[in-house]
Amino acid sequence: MELIEKKLKERNYEAIFVSVATIIFGLIMILFSKSILNIISYLMGGILIINGILKIFYYLKYEGKNNIFNYDLSFGIINIILGIICIIFKEELQSIFRIVIGLMVIYEGVLNITLASKIFYVDKLAGILSLVLSFLVMIGGGLIILTKGILISTIGYVLIALAIMNIGELIIFKRNLKKIEKYFKEIN
Repeated sequence: MELIEKKLKERNYEAIFVSVATIIFGLIMILFSKSILNIISYLMGGILIINGILKIFYYLKYEGKNNIFNYDLSFGIINIILGIICIIFKEELQSIFRIVIGLMVIYEGVLNITLASKIFYVDKLAGILSLVLSFLVMIGGGLIILTKGILISTIGYVLIALAIMNIGELIIFKRNLKKIEKYFKEIN
């Protein structure tokens, strides 16, 4: 059981870190909502272009042209093209950005359902509360994905609220950890 407790503590620390990082990311989205997508687009585009140039340089300077299995020239050209696309099509990236964040939030909600089910075995009320929070997290993720005209600052507020709910659920789980351990010892 010590191994399980250690793993659960690691998971809790990881989840708290992700929640705090999500709150910080949400605050950045609120404070810099006008420029955040431009920054992300330029940053991604710049990284891809620089990476592409480096791949082409290494291909030409080193063994690439003499190695039949070296595709650095191709990868370099593709990276440069993708970088330019990221910079030119900033607005289109907003939809992709919104979908990726929404999917990450839904994923976190699904993981929390597993925790809620374990809590439910030992404390019905806390389990139901945890399950409700998990579904709210998933609904929040779905709203981020489905709301096409959603403002970046609104996504920031939603992310902060979801991270706070996630921390609340972790607290519920941690308070019931001993009961959960006892329950699983009894059934095994």
